[in-house]
Amino acid sequence: MPSLLDVNIKRCGYPGGFELRNIEFTVNKGDILLITGRSGSGKTTIVRAITGTLEAAGGFLEGSIMLEGRDLSDLRPEEIYKFVSYMPQEPWYSVAGYTVYAEVCYTLALEGVNCSEVDFTPLGISRLANRLTYTLSAGELQRVIWLEALVKSSKLLVLDEPLVYLDQEARKIVKHFIKVALHRDMGVIIVDHDPNQWGFLEPRILHIDNGTIKYYGPWRDDLFPQYDDSLRKLGVEKEAVVVFRNVWFKHPGGEYIIKNFTETFKRGVITCITGPNGSGKTTMLKLGAGVLKPSKGVVNRLSSTIYIPENPLLYFTMPTPREELLLSSRGDENKVVDTAEKYGIKHALDRPLSKLSSGERKRLAIASAYLAGYDVYFIDEPTGGLDNDNSKIILESLQSLIEENKAVVVASHDERVLKVADRIITLGQE
Repeated sequence: MPSLLDVNIKRCGYPGGFELRNIEFTVNKGDILLITGRSGSGKTTIVRAITGTLEAAGGFLEGSIMLEGRDLSDLRPEEIYKFVSYMPQEPWYSVAGYTVYAEVCYTLALEGVNCSEVDFTPLGISRLANRLTYTLSAGELQRVIWLEALVKSSKLLVLDEPLVYLDQEARKIVKHFIKVALHRDMGVIIVDHDPNQWGFLEPRILHIDNGTIKYYGPWRDDLFPQYDDSLRKLGVEKEAVVVFRNVWFKHPGGEYIIKNFTETFKRGVITCITGPNGSGKTTMLKLGAGVLKPSKGVVNRLSSTIYIPENPLLYFTMPTPREELLLSSRGDENKVVDTAEKYGIKHALDRPLSKLSSGERKRLAIASAYLAGYDVYFIDEPTGGLDNDNSKIILESLQSLIEENKAVVVASHDERVLKVADRIITLGQE
């Protein structure tokens, strides 16, 4: 009997850009494979290759991808869709429906399943059923995509950073469902920057480094050291820059997400807003930056503010990093080069934004806002999906803003962010 998946990649990647070479692995029924490596090492490129989406992203593939003995290139898109459930790292690209209910029902219609037969309770989706999808946070979007994956009859689950935007309770539920999938003889491929989150399953490891295999074999506890949190620097609170007074907020037709919130944000410190999915973290950032207006109450902005979303592509206005930074610096080439070097993106100045890694995009967004001269930075999930090395670069950049008398307010579930924060505000607590 053939394996669920046989991968034999000679070369794949993007013309004139990044390439993977000599990637081979197999996934059988009931197997779990963990693909890991630094941001930009090629993990997502592998996922796109095995899900048949690489060419749609402008890439190429030399070699073969076999699904139960059938060449991927010979399969129709609907056959691949039925065989594989794919959850991308960036969940906003996976949603087509206007409401959560419409989104889930559309997915099920492709499976021939009547939406009335579906239980919306798992992962807390029932409370989101009537929400407009554009109002959902990244974590809430991930919950919706997970529900869709659970009700499909796929043989292979491919999950790119499946925990990155989820709170602790949702992570426990997802890990439980992965165990259920394995017991059902499904194959599971997980891409994660933090392999230690999956050690309890003892997955087979595919460690990618700079487009080639660094290690392929059984789980080993000594392969991945714990995160070094020695980065911590104490900030000093200074004058107020944004003040919330008795703020309430709800989307049209919805319930209040923010209720009677009063808080003062100051220069000189990193403030981390945390809490369960749906507790209002992203909404709070948007209110602080002026992207949203309160339903009741007042937000006083005493200095210039900027909001950087969890999807940095929504922030950019130019096609390449150089042009983006030139716009922010008002054409000062020297500032562009110096700032690009400071934020570790000098090597990618003329690369299309669509070809940057997640870490490069996030560093570019912060660098662009810095050059534009803002005083207060509201940043959503700054380290989401990033390995430890890239996370350190991001966190060091946030601390450098504090040293220049800026104010930084981030929303995050990431323990690495919480460890460098000077203040922590937890939402969703009565």
